Amino acid sequence: MKRLLQISNQISNNEKWQALVSCDASYDGLFFYGVKTTRIFCRPSCRAKTPVRENVVFFDHAIKAMEEGFRPCKKCCPDQITFQPDLDLVKKAKGIFNANYNKQIDLKYISKQLGISRNHLTRLFKYHTSLTISQYITKLRITKGVELMEKTEVKILDIAYMTGFNSLSNFYKCFKEQTGYTPNHYRKGRGER
Repeated sequence: MKRLLQISNQISNNEKWQALVSCDASYDGLFFYGVKTTRIFCRPSCRAKTPVRENVVFFDHAIKAMEEGFRPCKKCCPDQITFQPDLDLVKKAKGIFNANYNKQIDLKYISKQLGISRNHLTRLFKYHTSLTISQYITKLRITKGVELMEKTEVKILDIAYMTGFNSLSNFYKCFKEQTGYTPNHYRKGRGER
């Protein structure tokens, strides 16, 4: 802790300002900045709109910012010790996909809700899950389809549409790729497993 304070004291306000403007994550933990007009404090890497220079005050510790009456930013969570914004975005995206697997997924709309571009969401998702968004949603839909086949007597055609597939042939193709069986063979053989 003493070492961080020494490092923070060695960083000039101009250097801190440049780190803030460039959202430089390498300065995270070395200092925090508060915006006087909003009374919110952030990490240097925060992607919030860059404040006016005259409205910025720098802090060595998050606790110091809170003692001075500043609230933690909801975007960069400077009050949390471990904060992984990219992983948090992926978790939020997964939550949206899990809740809406049976609907058409609009990545442009979802990425806008998350405050990032569609391409950035796609890259983050692939990096953190090793799956493309399409692969994740297809896997999720097939898992839900398997559950419905095992627990209900709903027709396969209805299951295909209930799980978000827009055609029976696409459901059959994806189901066989994921399980190794066609839906009919899977349903017939489930009692033998």
